[in-house]
Amino acid sequence: MSLIRFLMITLLAVGWTQHALARVYTIGVENIDYYPIYKAEYGQYKGFARDLLDRFGQEKGYEFRYEALPVIRLTKYFVDGKVDLKFPDNALWSKDEKGKFDVRYSTPVLAYTDGVMVLPARLHQGLDNFKHLGVVRGFTPWNYLGRVKEGKMDLKESSNLESMCNQALNSRVDGAYFNVKVARYFLKNVIKQEDGLVFDEQLPHDTNTYHLSSISHPEIVDAFNQFLEENKDWVQALKVRYELE
Repeated sequence: MSLIRFLMITLLAVGWTQHALARVYTIGVENIDYYPIYKAEYGQYKGFARDLLDRFGQEKGYEFRYEALPVIRLTKYFVDGKVDLKFPDNALWSKDEKGKFDVRYSTPVLAYTDGVMVLPARLHQGLDNFKHLGVVRGFTPWNYLGRVKEGKMDLKESSNLESMCNQALNSRVDGAYFNVKVARYFLKNVIKQEDGLVFDEQLPHDTNTYHLSSISHPEIVDAFNQFLEENKDWVQALKVRYELE
């Protein structure tokens, strides 16, 4: 065997070995339908978040797998170290569970508003006329829990976004509480009733931002921040493509 051939085989072997030993990082995600931001469907993670995180991994040399979990279990997996990163996350969420850990949060990825979608005829009728609020099971409308405890309002749970929107469209609830961008996308693109429900900005709502987070790998979060800064135009175009701007 010639020296050149030997060296080529050796380099190929080293390359394959390094590939085989490459660390795959697990990103814990929510197994709820929040499309176009994200959803886990038939074992596949899809949407804006998947495209963003895949592009980040490819550019910075990370390999990711996505583990979709119920929200409460996802937080437990995160603090127990069973997932390496979490998306979405926010420093205000699950503060009791995460409080004793040094969590690194990325710069904001996407702004969100959780609020009430109502029939156009019900717009701006005020909180006192609001008695029945639709929510997706597992989703907590924090701004309304006080009124629920006082008996001034009750929550009507649905198994998914479609069922909840149908309840609001058919006046079985006074409004539907959800991520406003997700609800608008669903109304326009899925059930083709773009103006069937509208966001009532005069009712209590929550506005904040989504972040990538990690306890065990702050260096990946730092690299993600750099990626967002270096790819501002591409990220903005991705938001537009998914109708999130």
